[in-house]
Amino acid sequence: MKEPRNILLVGGSGFIGRRLAYGLANRGWRVTVPSRRPHRNRALLVHPNIRLLEANVIDPENLQRLCAGQHVVINLIGILHERRKGDFRRFHVDFVKLLVEACNATGIDRLLHLSALGADQATGSSLYLRTKGEGENLLHTLGQRGLHVTSFQPSVVFGKEDSFVNRFAGILRIYVGLFPLACADSKLAPVYVGDLVARIVEVIDDRDSYSKRFPVCGPEVFTLRQIIELIIETLDLPVRVVPLGKGLSKLQALVLQNLPGKLFTLDNYRSLQTDNVCPDGSRLCPTSLRQHIRGLAVMHGNKSHYDRLRKNLPPEDSA
Repeated sequence: MKEPRNILLVGGSGFIGRRLAYGLANRGWRVTVPSRRPHRNRALLVHPNIRLLEANVIDPENLQRLCAGQHVVINLIGILHERRKGDFRRFHVDFVKLLVEACNATGIDRLLHLSALGADQATGSSLYLRTKGEGENLLHTLGQRGLHVTSFQPSVVFGKEDSFVNRFAGILRIYVGLFPLACADSKLAPVYVGDLVARIVEVIDDRDSYSKRFPVCGPEVFTLRQIIELIIETLDLPVRVVPLGKGLSKLQALVLQNLPGKLFTLDNYRSLQTDNVCPDGSRLCPTSLRQHIRGLAVMHGNKSHYDRLRKNLPPEDSA
């Protein structure tokens, strides 16, 4: 019997990380998930192959101790907006340097990294995309010294516990009338979290994936407006989308970024100026966002509309 191997999942307590932790553990990996607030992630402990530790991975000494005895590291650390000026650089670039140093010091030679579609150090339309690109470039450059690196560039990720579809659905459920939508024509190719996890897991031992960067997209391209209108239709809500032009979209971002929760920031606005779709010829993931949204009625309590949807589905979909 093959001896189980150890894998460190940095950022493993988030939406993608939790799904990846289970996926790895189910395949026999012994998964270590560091977290600053482990009490919020106790559900991970139901799996015997997952170890949840309280740790601050930004601290170099803690990070090196965590890397000791591991065979592989997967980095999922990333933020969508800054709480303090410089956070994008701290988490997307400076942390990558710390992680490479820790891997080199502890003899780890395999590292997988989650970047973002559109990440580009030179031409990224937002600070988020530029720092994501810089960190990814740095990782691949340093990886040429014996650390075998593979990175993934997903479009927006959806799933049962996501902060994309669920956030919009939650807002729309308490909204009535005209819904002002910034960047309504921005294009996205949403990818299902389970498909992304499968892509990551399948290349861990694949030597052909070394030094590669993989765009990851779902099978459909939507505008942001189309996604919001699908949610509205599915939940049968008394809401109509009003697209905002560039000027009003930017103004909305300036206002919302100063409110609690930072629902939308100026940097988010800039990110949406770049279409979030995969290049032609990319291998696309199979799971449909449209099919996923059909289940929103149950998740958000609209059972009567869900029953109508099921009644109208063809037999093979309603089974």
